[in-house]
Amino acid sequence: MILNNALLLLLLVLAVAAGWTLGRNGLRMDIADRSQLPSQYYRGFNFLLDGEEEDAVDAFTEALAVNEETLDTHIALGSVLRKRGEVDRAIRIHQNLLKRPQLSAVQLHQVHLELARDFIAAGLHDRAEQLLVDLAAQSTEFMATAQRHLLDVYEAQRDWQSAEDIAAQLISRADAEGLSATGHGQPVEQLRCHYLCEQAELALERSEDALALSYYEEALRDQPQDLRAHLGIARWQLAQGDAPRALEHFDIVMGSGRSCTPELLELLRDICSAHSDSRLYLSSLERYYELQHSPLLALALAAELSRLEGREPADDFLRGSLEKYPSVSIAASLALTALRAESTGPELEVLERLLSDDEGYQCDHCGFTGRARHWRCPGCRHWDSIHYRGGALERLNA
Repeated sequence: MILNNALLLLLLVLAVAAGWTLGRNGLRMDIADRSQLPSQYYRGFNFLLDGEEEDAVDAFTEALAVNEETLDTHIALGSVLRKRGEVDRAIRIHQNLLKRPQLSAVQLHQVHLELARDFIAAGLHDRAEQLLVDLAAQSTEFMATAQRHLLDVYEAQRDWQSAEDIAAQLISRADAEGLSATGHGQPVEQLRCHYLCEQAELALERSEDALALSYYEEALRDQPQDLRAHLGIARWQLAQGDAPRALEHFDIVMGSGRSCTPELLELLRDICSAHSDSRLYLSSLERYYELQHSPLLALALAAELSRLEGREPADDFLRGSLEKYPSVSIAASLALTALRAESTGPELEVLERLLSDDEGYQCDHCGFTGRARHWRCPGCRHWDSIHYRGGALERLNA
């Protein structure tokens, strides 16, 4: 509805602008122009009155001359069409603008940028890339904007090396100007860190372990507390058989304040299993729980207590935790223990299903939800914006 209203408003602006242009320039037109343009202008009004906005767009666009005063109107129309999903029409408008010889170099660069945005929206990333590379080389005014859009292109193509190169250029220029570089509304330093981690993971798939480690270490030089890089190195160290070093990196993750997740618990369990100390996982969970009183951690700690010391100490711990930090999932776990001793009814199955539900990942930026963490949100394409909300019962506390 908002985009439809915006299109109608732009059509009215086009109509007024076209009429003003025709009235102002009518005396300077040759005979052919004077017969053609008014016809297009009135056709546009007929289409608009009949509710045929798409045909009205074409008619008014043809009637409205392209010059310094009307260029912004053409570009705004193309932008609205692109956001409505009518990318082909937006491309046609912007390509038509490029044929006009009266535009200045800055205006041509502006149209090139809009056309590149059209190509990105259409998924024509190779064509957008060429336009943006040329624009970044030719225009100091649009260089940074073109490079930020190149990040979109390279991310879509999964060309992480090129994305990292562009991010490094943006960071270098921003540092020289005493400014902060951003892309997708996020610090470019953060984006570059993820590009390095993506390259590290690709290197691991090719069994290039040393190269993968170098990428992770470079990421930490820019972002010393980056969660993804520390997790990557912890897994790398574990794969190399160095569990103590892996635990050191996990301790940094543990102290970062980031919410505990099932995947973090799985990694911690794997690291501790590689040690000879049979109680290391329990003691690590206890340290973790001191830092973060999450129901997920409490339940994991209780499960390990039950395995090592029996069900009673585990239930005592959960009751103590419940008194200090009320939690529906912890209460349900205690109720489930009692039900298992007394019943095999359907209520038992329902509680078990609710406690095992881990569909608790959500993007803080757009609200996308899913079963697993994505480092780059599939919805809004923000990096590291998806966090664990807890299982179904934990979310009742929120």
